[in-house]
Amino acid sequence: MQLAILGVTGYTGRLVLAEARRAGLEVRLVGRRREALEELAAPGEAVAVADAGDEGALREAFQGSPVVVSCAGPFLDIGLAPVEAAVGVGAHYLDTTGEQAFVRLVHDRIDADTVVLPAFGFDYVPGDLAARLAAEQVEGPLDEVVVGYSVTDTATSRGTRATVAAVMGQEQVAYAEGRLVPSRFGATTRTLRFPFGEKTCVEWGGTEPLTVPRHTAVQNVRSYFRAPAVVAESGRVGKLVSPLFGAVARFGSVGPSAERRTKSRFTVVAEATGPGGTGRAVLTGSDVYGLTALLIVRGAQALLAGEARANGVVAPAEAFDARRFAARLAPLLQIVE
Repeated sequence: MQLAILGVTGYTGRLVLAEARRAGLEVRLVGRRREALEELAAPGEAVAVADAGDEGALREAFQGSPVVVSCAGPFLDIGLAPVEAAVGVGAHYLDTTGEQAFVRLVHDRIDADTVVLPAFGFDYVPGDLAARLAAEQVEGPLDEVVVGYSVTDTATSRGTRATVAAVMGQEQVAYAEGRLVPSRFGATTRTLRFPFGEKTCVEWGGTEPLTVPRHTAVQNVRSYFRAPAVVAESGRVGKLVSPLFGAVARFGSVGPSAERRTKSRFTVVAEATGPGGTGRAVLTGSDVYGLTALLIVRGAQALLAGEARANGVVAPAEAFDARRFAARLAPLLQIVE
């Protein structure tokens, strides 16, 4: 019953490993360098060597694990083989991607009898849960669901910086009039009401346009983050500057310290509107990297316990009850409205 963790030697992978140990889960460390894996493993923990691009080696490494976690990115470049390998050996799968384009690829390409939950970290589980909580307050089908993220005092990891650079060059979509349509970073702006006031938000590549329609009857879904409207203009040149951002991303710290992480704060709001009225949900918390690790481990525990309500590639609030699952994420996340 070992939880297999691919990319365990990276910044986020180490946080997931630590959280899994705290939860008492048996783990299997998976990566491409045996020496690094053995150095990180505690006595008695299993290690398995496999490159993220080698599906055959990954199948061997995942064999016998009921749940596989991937922290190895950028996901659009190297992330599909781990999903296929996990599904191929009959394992459930979760990952920490923040790339909407990769999640779309998984939805399009993967057919599974097990549960596949891409983007099961701070990007973008809180938004999907909040959307469901807001939608539950309105009777009947919805015209629109919008989700907005606000993050303060957060330092980024090297992997996050690389992901941001990659995302700037990727195609994005929104959900409009009941279907996915081409979009881009900054395609629209919106004023959303946060507990600390009304703030301008910029459309970004959240996965809510992909996930929310899976569990909610809705015509339009867009995802935003709090930023000045002028930031939206950068989306027009995203593909041009993506390589430059990717080069810069390699510099700087591997990731914020535990002390630095505790200073970060976030708020996620979701607003649902339809003929039956309006709904609103607000989630708040701290330490987005710690929350990502906690989400992965709580998700793995729920899968091990057989709590998933659907198989295949599913949305967070499609797989689990939104309110009950959110309650398991304290103290790093709480529902305040």
